[in-house]
Amino acid sequence: MSTADKVRKSVNDSIKSAEDFVESTKKSLQRELSKTTPKIQHALDQSVDEAGKALSNALTATDKKASHEQVELLKSYRSFLQGQVAFVDKRIKAIEDHDRSRGAR
Repeated sequence: MSTADKVRKSVNDSIKSAEDFVESTKKSLQRELSKTTPKIQHALDQSVDEAGKALSNALTATDKKASHEQVELLKSYRSFLQGQVAFVDKRIKAIEDHDRSRGAR
C-alpha cells in the first residue's frame, strides 16, 4: 500500500469516525429533548390553566361589582397574557438564533 493510499485511508477513517460521532451526538440530543420537552410543555400548560382559573375566579367575584372594575381586571389580565406571549416569542427567537448560528458552522 502506497503512502498516498495510507493517507487516503486515514482521512476516510477520520471522516467516518467524525460522522459516527455526529450521529451519536444527534441521537443523544434527541433522547434528551424528548425527555425535556414534555416537562416544559406540561409546565406551560399548567401555567395557562392556572391563569385561566384565576381569571375565572376573579370574574366571578367581580360580576357583582361595577363594570369599570371588570374592565380594569380584563385589561390587567390582557397585560399579563401579553407578557407571557412576549416571553414565548423571546424564547422562540433565542432557539431559532441558536439553530441558525449552529447551521453557520
